[in-house]
Amino acid sequence: RTTARTLQISMENFPSLPGKILCSFSALGKVLMTNATLTNTGVSCTTPRNYLLPLIPNGKSHFTSKLSVRVEKGPDFVATNFTFFDCNTYSSCTTCVSSLFPCDWCVDGHRCTHDTAENCRNDILVTGINRIGPSIRSGPAFCPRVNATPGGSPEILVSSGLQKSIRVKVDHIAQFIIQTRFVCQFNIEGRVTSVNAQLLRDTIYCDEMEFTFTSRAPNITATFAIIWGQSKPLDNPDNIHVLIYRCKEMVNNCGMCLSLEEKYQCGWCQVSQTCEVKEQCGNSDHKSWRSRDQTCPT
Repeated sequence: RTTARTLQISMENFPSLPGKILCSFSALGKVLMTNATLTNTGVSCTTPRNYLLPLIPNGKSHFTSKLSVRVEKGPDFVATNFTFFDCNTYSSCTTCVSSLFPCDWCVDGHRCTHDTAENCRNDILVTGINRIGPSIRSGPAFCPRVNATPGGSPEILVSSGLQKSIRVKVDHIAQFIIQTRFVCQFNIEGRVTSVNAQLLRDTIYCDEMEFTFTSRAPNITATFAIIWGQSKPLDNPDNIHVLIYRCKEMVNNCGMCLSLEEKYQCGWCQVSQTCEVKEQCGNSDHKSWRSRDQTCPT
């Protein structure tokens, strides 16, 4: 989309007609013409100037035009589809190098490009799966990324009101990334909270923070990102996120409380007569808290 190219279009039995030969590009309500010349195998023409092309629709990375060859003021002789794409529309390494197009990711520049010689000098490259030619780092498996939580689930559970330190595995963290400051960023009900983080071996440890939410829903999902170099998020291809929950909003009696999934670690708090995690029931001895292995009081 950002580079004009000369096209060689193979055609057979092209009629000999007077007039100027043109290539026509028709897409998104625009028809653009460029001059064409006859070759031994068909015709040659350039793509339209970049500033004349229609904008790629929001949320898309490309648009497909109808490319046809015609004589000026005459009908089309032949037509085919021609796709204009823009690697810059991809904002993560994973989407960039997994795309249908020859896009590559510059790790330090944190950008997707079709022209690494111009845009990624002296940078570490992850090449796209549709880039022709040899590469030592090709495809999304080489992207700097958050890998998996301990236990392998993309869901990190935290009871609302508790202080917790989140930790996650990371992969393909280059030396220049290691030397920057890491921040864990959580978006809870539209509020973004950031805490410092440390990288030890292959694990990021976020500083402890309180997770809480204001709605009366039983749980909410908080998005999660690890930021390096002040503004560059590591890829999160598995959509690792934090589920903040309240046992007492899920159920309202002991029997149902002790039947909740074990992952929530909810139990019945006899002091408050509510379903709670152990840390939120009574004083430090927690004697009035009943776990799922116990029975409800009669």
